[in-house]
Amino acid sequence: MAPRLSRSSLSLYLVFGPQDLLPDVDPHAFLQAALDGGVSCVQWRDKRPSASAALDERKRQCAPLLALARRAGIPFLINDDLELAQALEADGLHLGQDDASPILARRKLGDEAIIGWSVGTAEERARFDQIHAQDPNCIDYLGVGPAFVTSTKSDAGESLGAVGISNIIRGLSLPTVAIGGINPSNCTELKSTAIDGIAVVGAIAKQNDPKAAALLLREIWKSTVTI
Repeated sequence: MAPRLSRSSLSLYLVFGPQDLLPDVDPHAFLQAALDGGVSCVQWRDKRPSASAALDERKRQCAPLLALARRAGIPFLINDDLELAQALEADGLHLGQDDASPILARRKLGDEAIIGWSVGTAEERARFDQIHAQDPNCIDYLGVGPAFVTSTKSDAGESLGAVGISNIIRGLSLPTVAIGGINPSNCTELKSTAIDGIAVVGAIAKQNDPKAAALLLREIWKSTVTI
């Protein structure tokens, strides 16, 4: 079947939730600025206590953001929350190792949804290989990391660096995106890997000018590899 996700969609992948933004920053205005700066994919990752609110409330918070991404023509994925992804008919779902099974998510979301999965160790890569052998069409891309030391995910594990990422993705035909501690100063260190793009949180979400931050990252990455 045709790929549900183009590799170019992973070139500058924004991951964020309200907990990642500077004080008093509106998520809607922030996302519009990031889109204007050229982000190519968005993942909504709400880790506040209210993320376990009733589905209608979660939809109310997220639906306007999905609409923004749709108008921009870029994929909008939900982190972890299968129920929300299904209810919103979001473009897809990103899952961690301790989240719902990708096979279950594929069954629930159907053939058109994008499903991403996080890997960061050789054991997790082996787990992916088992799922891929069982259903080659289940997972669409892998998020690999942490690339560098990160403060936005407390359970991220040890940083991999370019060598570690290269080892984990060796032999993969699936699109991959590096994540974890990536910023304008270090993203060029990933040039030696075969990843398709970079995923960032604070390098855009924690900046006073998210549009300028996205433009800078995009320009640096573009000069490293062809977008």
